[in-house]
Amino acid sequence: MGLDDQSYVWTESVRGQDLAKRNDILKSKIGMTVHRYNVFWNSFESSGVPSSDKPLHCRTGYYQMPTDASGLRKNGGDYFKYRCVSKGFEKIVKQYLKDDQDHGWESAAIVWCAPPYARDPGCLGQPDSSIESAPEDYSDAYANFSAIQGAVQARVESVNPVLVQPPETETNSSGAAAESALDSSGCSCAPADDYVDDYQDYIQYLGDRVNSEEGRFSHYIAWNECANSFWTDFSPRLDVTKVVTPEGQSTWVKLYADLIRRTVAAAEQPALVYASTDRWWGIPPVLTSWGIGRNHIGSQNLLLGLWQELGVSVPWALALHVYGDVDAKELNGENGIVNAYGWATVGDVADWQSTQLAAALQADPSAPYTLQNAPHRILVASEQGWQGSQNSPEERAKLLCKAWVHGSTVPNLAWVTFMSFQEIGSDDFGLVPSDATLSNAEASVIYMAFLSTAPGTWGKNSDHYCCLAVRAGCAS
Repeated sequence: MGLDDQSYVWTESVRGQDLAKRNDILKSKIGMTVHRYNVFWNSFESSGVPSSDKPLHCRTGYYQMPTDASGLRKNGGDYFKYRCVSKGFEKIVKQYLKDDQDHGWESAAIVWCAPPYARDPGCLGQPDSSIESAPEDYSDAYANFSAIQGAVQARVESVNPVLVQPPETETNSSGAAAESALDSSGCSCAPADDYVDDYQDYIQYLGDRVNSEEGRFSHYIAWNECANSFWTDFSPRLDVTKVVTPEGQSTWVKLYADLIRRTVAAAEQPALVYASTDRWWGIPPVLTSWGIGRNHIGSQNLLLGLWQELGVSVPWALALHVYGDVDAKELNGENGIVNAYGWATVGDVADWQSTQLAAALQADPSAPYTLQNAPHRILVASEQGWQGSQNSPEERAKLLCKAWVHGSTVPNLAWVTFMSFQEIGSDDFGLVPSDATLSNAEASVIYMAFLSTAPGTWGKNSDHYCCLAVRAGCAS
């Protein structure tokens, strides 16, 4: 079991809660092993100063990376360009990585959200709710993401007020003014063609300056839900408001494959890089019944393309977002629903991925992998959850138990993080109540369900919430 509680942790640490003791409890009682973060590129480069191939004058609270010309590729270094990096944000992230390592946790990063200068000015970004419609679950997820961004900035400013200056207006790749250096509305916009090198520099920077002997990211999820232009937007290179053509799909896959290659190339090793998918295995009716105004190529189509583009030439794994009905088997179109994976069919996705791996190894006998050790066989369920506005705490606790019934039986499922472990503010996906503390957490049925998933409890005894509530995880 992993932990997704970024917004809560970064907000509560401002208020002085003893997070070390909290994390001790989560490790000892639940067996948490991975801490997963949204690691926003634009939070590191929030000064309003675009990257440059010439030395930069960085504002107070920021420093130039690389520090001198020897760090540039043209001089034998690792970086394509200079950039200004936030000292305060870097310091905070390094502290959380240290805290994770102190608890024996691995740290996982979803690397995305380019600073405005690196976005194409023609990229549509997230739909404007005043103009375009979006279903509630998408709107709520975006609100949760925006709340995390706000918590991040508040945390940095509270700890390092001298180092952090208000983000200035930034210019995008056309020279036009962007809304803000921390503008969230365009976070779905993949880097513009002229700024893909900057993305690779960002990954290189994380390994060089954020990672250290005291703590490091060892998992990198490349961008977010990358078959879905609501979250990974390649406009204007592709028209994301219309059903994508076969030629457009090929372009889409090539652009994303390049991001994965660059993540693998720059990530400090040892590390594992993941392709990010959502549950829509086939192409969902996003332009009709949902009306979200953004297209989707289907996660299976994305993965088929990645197997063709990448195969086993680079090491990559698969990140799933397992929303939806816990017990439904929709992967084969059952229940009259378009193809979608869910908890009941995570094992089917794992088997499908292993089949693709076997074919790729057969086609490339020189590859340094086997079916047993290839990273491509590994899956993680890095984001899923249930909205509090649609489910009672008891219902969500039981759903978590049932999800773990399915997830615990998939050998290649390395870790799982539910969104979000603990709520903060109006976070509709927060699971454990925000007022739960070390002394009263067991009053939450959802927390009790998490306790049931502990390796020393699940399947080992019958005196725990999931066994008593839904006959799940009982001693055999």
